[in-house]
Amino acid sequence: MKVLEKSSVANLTTMKVGGVADKICFPITIDELVHLMDKVMSKNEPWSLLGGGSNVLVSSSDIPGTVICTTGLNWIEQPGPDVIVAGSGVRLPRLSAYASKLSLSGMEFFEGIPGTVGGAIIMNAGAHGHSTNQILETVTVLNLNSWKIEVLAPKDINFGYRISSINPSEKIVLSAKFRMASDTEAAIRTRMKENNLARRKSQPIKDPSAGCTFKNPIELNMSAGKILDSLGVKTWTIGQAQVSSMHANFIINLGNASSQDVCKLINKLQQAVYEKYNILLKPEIKPIGNFNESEAIIWTNADKTASSSFIITNNK
Repeated sequence: MKVLEKSSVANLTTMKVGGVADKICFPITIDELVHLMDKVMSKNEPWSLLGGGSNVLVSSSDIPGTVICTTGLNWIEQPGPDVIVAGSGVRLPRLSAYASKLSLSGMEFFEGIPGTVGGAIIMNAGAHGHSTNQILETVTVLNLNSWKIEVLAPKDINFGYRISSINPSEKIVLSAKFRMASDTEAAIRTRMKENNLARRKSQPIKDPSAGCTFKNPIELNMSAGKILDSLGVKTWTIGQAQVSSMHANFIINLGNASSQDVCKLINKLQQAVYEKYNILLKPEIKPIGNFNESEAIIWTNADKTASSSFIITNNK
């Protein structure tokens, strides 16, 4: 198993933001992951889980303990004619391409999403009117409470808009089984190209970002991007963090952004939206590492359960 000590996490994320971790481990088998978790938890050491590095904001402060990167769990199998099983570290565009070569439809919306299978399940990733739970048959997880490997059906999981009931601090996604529908490879590829083109036209995919900053609010019949656009927030900048000029729901790293820059900009956007629309936008980006109270407020004010997913310090 590859192990890095005193290494920056920034380059493992799509936003290129993050501090130095005590240790970063890259398990490539389930046995390695289970052994690593046993070792870390038996010593009561802090740990963080990282997949493809999208949809996360890693603190620029030092990351205590071990960061476990799951991208090595990247196998794909086809146990049946319309079924695909993938490890939690498989990149979604790779999985979509694999399915298309088998003339299996249902994963076209994964094209262009820079995440992994594990993250897609935990966040119920989606695009173009589709979501992960629609094609999911089972999820295999390591239950850290019972210390058992469990197979969950969709009925065992509560899925919502960009959320699921799987808490990665209690259950680590190991793999997933997807059930697909048959179609021609040409038709599947056409839909993938259309999805990719739409993404390239509307999103700053060439700039370092974590993806969509906020979830679309259920209180208004408007997307978060349109709400922010109505306030003229494009190019708002704090430090090296800037609201994209292409899409108002993306914050990009101009080169040397810190997590503090990003948190301050998110807080400013939340306040602007609240003042006009009386709603508090919930971040789609998940936190990893140590954040002080003034930074963590962007999550804790919007979601009272968010504080269980990261460490809040008393430093101002």
